[in-house]
Amino acid sequence: MKSLRIYITILFAFFVAGCATTDKTFQIINLGTAKKVVQEYYESGAYDRECSKIIDAAISYLNKVKLNEKSVVVFDIDETALSNYQYTKEIGFGYIYISWSDWQKKGIAPAIKNTKRFYDYLISKKIHVVFLTGREAEMRDVTKRNLVEQGFTKFDTLIVRSEAERNLSAAAFKLQKRNELVKNGYDIIASVGDQQSDFDGGNTGYEIKLPNYLYLLD
Repeated sequence: MKSLRIYITILFAFFVAGCATTDKTFQIINLGTAKKVVQEYYESGAYDRECSKIIDAAISYLNKVKLNEKSVVVFDIDETALSNYQYTKEIGFGYIYISWSDWQKKGIAPAIKNTKRFYDYLISKKIHVVFLTGREAEMRDVTKRNLVEQGFTKFDTLIVRSEAERNLSAAAFKLQKRNELVKNGYDIIASVGDQQSDFDGGNTGYEIKLPNYLYLLD
């Protein structure tokens, strides 16, 4: 995740207000306050409610889609299928590469409940599922185990980055893999992710973007 830029939501951080700075136009919110706001969002139920509305809309849309034997939905993993919120909170809403890798290796990230609800809906409709993640190849086995233990027991494949793909941007890597899926006969009817890079370039079908106020991928 070399392109990971950690940010705390309100760190769009500037809003119009009169304030005691040399620049009378903008005021910067205190970092500690920003972290508290993000924490409140995730822990008050607001995050779950926002995800629920997004998934409800996705199910409503797919109920109207004509399916075929190769209809597939492509899922990102981090902050899409599995939540890293508790880990991110524990390290103060930051990013440390070694710590992040150690966390992934534990394979204990919980499922995001509304994503799991959507996944269950797809399986009931016999729609194919593919997981496409920027995680590296060495994390494949533990990631697969984590997914299965969290109830994502049926999927066609789990795609991770190879060593040769490590330097690709998130958007370029995921576009390449979606294009390969299409060449292999899949009909991508929807994609689920938490970053714009999960959708850039096309071959996404209906775009289901979940909120992520913990970090941003370039």
